[in-house]
This record gives sequence, C-alpha cells and structure tokens, in this order.
Amino acid sequence: MHPRHLAAAAFVLALGAAQPALAAPFACPAQPPEGALPAAAKALLPPGDALDRPDALNAAVDKLRAQGVRQVLIIDGLVAAYCPVVAAQASLSDAQKTARVTRFAARITRTVYAIDGADEIVLDIGLPPAVVDTINAKARAAGITAEDWVRNAVNAALK
Repeated sequence: MHPRHLAAAAFVLALGAAQPALAAPFACPAQPPEGALPAAAKALLPPGDALDRPDALNAAVDKLRAQGVRQVLIIDGLVAAYCPVVAAQASLSDAQKTARVTRFAARITRTVYAIDGADEIVLDIGLPPAVVDTINAKARAAGITAEDWVRNAVNAALK
C-alpha cells in the first residue's frame, strides 16, 4: 500500500477494530485521527446520505484542497464526520453501518487521490459472483477490461 494511503486505511481499520465480533453495537472511534477536521468537514457534507451525492463530495474535497488541507487530513476529516451520521441510522444493522462507512472511506480516498480535473465518478456496486464471472468472460471475449465492458454496457443501456 502506498504510504499516502496508510493514514486513511488506518482509520478504516480502527473503525473495524472498534467492532468486537458480534458483541458490541456499531460505534465510531472515540477520537477522530489526530489532525482530522471533523467540524469543518461536517459542514461540507451534504444533508442525507453523502454517498448519494458524489457531486457534493467532490465539491467538499475541492474546497478542502483549496484551503491547503493535506490529502490524508481531507480523508480522515470527511470519514470522521460521516461516521456519526451513519451511526445514527437506527434502520441499519451494525454490519450495514460498517460496510457503509468503509464504502464511504474508499470512495473519498479515490476522490482525493484521483487525478486533478477528472470528470468521472466511481460508483461502488456489489454484484453476485456469477454476474462478475459473466462480465469477466464477456470482457475477455471482447478483448477489453471488465470495467470497460461494464461502462460500455451501461452507456448502451442509457441510449
């Protein structure tokens, strides 16, 4: 793992470590990572589930970058701000809360370390293994990556 990803990964791992196996309810780490910006970051998160608003997440990252905030602190601050929002969702199980925060952390990490000026948004979706096997087989047959095959299929379906 690249050193710049270590702090963000450490926060996600700390989140997972805060979840004793099936014993305690979901809880965010007691203290956000040192140097995180939870107050500033919280104000930048969109209302509702931030995962549903990639445009607002990109804007939050851009604003923090413009303020000169280091990349790792952007990630830590936004994850630390998002975790309590998820923790408050009583309709989610502990496993769902952990999965949601982990997915958010992964998305923010990709967004922060993406090439500046990128005009694409990455969506994380779960697919059954049989579907992934089919996608991989079709992509191999077409001589392209699975990601390109899925992108082409979605583009074709939207026309």
